Amino acid sequence: MNVRASIEKIRQAELAEAALATLAEFGFSGTTVNRVAERAGMSSGLVHHYFKSKADLLEMAMRQLNAHSRDEVLEKVRGVISAREKLYAVSEALFPVGLFERQFAQAWLAFCGEAAVSANYARIQRVMFSRMQSNIGWYLRFLVGAEEVTVTARVICMHSHGLWLRCALDARPISREQAITQMHKLLDKLLANHPKQTTVKVGR
Repeated sequence: MNVRASIEKIRQAELAEAALATLAEFGFSGTTVNRVAERAGMSSGLVHHYFKSKADLLEMAMRQLNAHSRDEVLEKVRGVISAREKLYAVSEALFPVGLFERQFAQAWLAFCGEAAVSANYARIQRVMFSRMQSNIGWYLRFLVGAEEVTVTARVICMHSHGLWLRCALDARPISREQAITQMHKLLDKLLANHPKQTTVKVGR
């Protein structure tokens, strides 16, 4: 990769980070190229040099969010040993610090709405959901019967989506701590009839 290409990738990553921060502060409709450019310390003209439209910029921002989510999951599970502990750690990573807040939850809700008409957004959404279900399913297979893994993983994913929805729409949004507590209660119920397996070690 030449120097120019490297600089372009760095600039694009910086703008994607700025777009994520702007989404968290102003929501989907309030995120403009000018605001992203100002946060990144660049001109709006330079933003348009790297991204043809706001839609392209937000697509890159969501890809960046996907990467952050992957990294957070890896960091969370690295600190615990058993499959059960790792599953609970993965569930906490579904509510990132600094992003599980009303403005960003509303932005995410708007993004999901756009995914219904945008093939690119829909593809990103499918990738994120697939990775989430895969991460959860990986640890569930040590804790429940093979025939239960897919359905149980989907229940957990859908419950997390419901918590994001409540964060976006409730007059008094649910906090990250409350969301994690509710998710842990769900896991407790789903795993109530299965051994805790606190000594099972998994490498992932």
